[in-house]
Amino acid sequence: MERTPEILTPEQAADYLQVDRETVYRYIRAGKLPASKLGRSYRIPKRSLDLLLWATRTTRNLSLREYTGEQIEQFLRDDELDEEARRIAERFLKSTERKGRRPAEAGPISPL
Repeated sequence: MERTPEILTPEQAADYLQVDRETVYRYIRAGKLPASKLGRSYRIPKRSLDLLLWATRTTRNLSLREYTGEQIEQFLRDDELDEEARRIAERFLKSTERKGRRPAEAGPISPL
C-alpha cells in the first residue's frame, strides 16, 4: 500500500480527495483549504485535507470518538501533576507574577 505524503501538491491533493485539480484550486482561493504558496506553486498539508473532509461531512452530529465516564476519569488521573511537577509549575507561576507577566507572555523557561 502506498503511503500518502504529509505535504501534497494540488495534483496529489486532487488524487487524494478524488476530485478534479481545479476543485482543489477553487477551495484554496475560497479560503476553504489552507495551503502555502512557495514560489509559483502551492503545497497543502494532508491534515488540511482531512479537516476539509471533516468540515464538509454530511452528518454534523458525528463525534470523533465516544468516551465512557470511566475513561474520562482515567484521563484526568493520568494528567495530574506529581509533586515535583507541581513545585516546578508553582515556581514558574510565581516568577511570572513577580515580573508582572501572565504565563503566556513569560517567554522561555530558565533552567532549574
